[in-house]
Amino acid sequence: MSASEILDEMLGNMPESYQKTIGFPTYDLLAAVSLRMEGTDTAIDEAKQQLDPENLHDSALDRYIYPRSGLERKAATFAHGSLTVTGTGTVEQGTLFESGGGVQYYATETVAIEGEGTVPVTCTVDGTAGNLPAHSVKQMPVTMQGIASCDNPEPIGGGYAEESDSEYYARYLVVLRTPATSGNIYHYVQWALEVAGVGHVKVFPRVQGVNTVDVVIADNAGQPASPALVKSVQDYIDPDSEGAGRGQAPIGAQCFVTAATGKAITVSCTVSKSNTADEESVTAAIKSAVADYLASTVFAQSYVSYGQIAAAILSADGVVDFEGLTVGGGTSNIAVGERECPVLGEVTITYG
Repeated sequence: MSASEILDEMLGNMPESYQKTIGFPTYDLLAAVSLRMEGTDTAIDEAKQQLDPENLHDSALDRYIYPRSGLERKAATFAHGSLTVTGTGTVEQGTLFESGGGVQYYATETVAIEGEGTVPVTCTVDGTAGNLPAHSVKQMPVTMQGIASCDNPEPIGGGYAEESDSEYYARYLVVLRTPATSGNIYHYVQWALEVAGVGHVKVFPRVQGVNTVDVVIADNAGQPASPALVKSVQDYIDPDSEGAGRGQAPIGAQCFVTAATGKAITVSCTVSKSNTADEESVTAAIKSAVADYLASTVFAQSYVSYGQIAAAILSADGVVDFEGLTVGGGTSNIAVGERECPVLGEVTITYG
């Protein structure tokens, strides 16, 4: 309510025995109060909104979740890998290397190079920016005496963004709705999700015998976990699967962590696009929408829906309509194994 609306309401509630015209004490006093009360309803509504954690963001969400559960938001991690360096000389710790796109990495230790050597490197910035395919890092911003070239023969990975508000809140709900105790299934799910980069978990008890637990994981993008991520989870829950109680798992419980197996889902259709959109951007939007849908199904359902793929395509920016859709070469739902995660395969888009 505005100040004038508040004033009118208060004056209306005053007995008629009071003089309520401008210049008299009743009017002047209530007018002053109405100015202060303006916006109070909005402030109260905003305060009420803050009582629902779904409406909280950033540090406000942290302040809500952490005191109630002890869960901390997972911090971003730095991508790391190794370079093959050729020449004769010494690569000092901290030496910079760079990709063609300007992403920089530093040597994490000093390495003497005689002909050829391997230098471990870590990205200078956290998050996914440092995750690059093989043969991407070939530049040296500062020339090093005797060092001729560098290259990464294997992909560089392990960089994950800070846990988003939605991911953090979803993990909080897992804790509330699936109480973990005494190394039950929910405990293994929560332990795995506490490792940065893990987004999806499925637990299989007693598969390899009594007191064994299989934990299958996918990353927070719905992709099969990398070997480094699998090792991080394994070391956190039960190092070397010994069941020795050196991790989170109780003594005697052997845990075996593996990555989900990716099941490629191919998509093909003919698309009618809007006149203002270019084909490249529409194709990228379709791939992103379908990939997001596939990620949402990981360990949540046992099939990929043909209808939901169609809906994802229609939701992509620039798409007006489509026809001739095939998913996995057909027009029906695709079954997904209990240890599999669907990933986007070849996408063939033609424009009509």
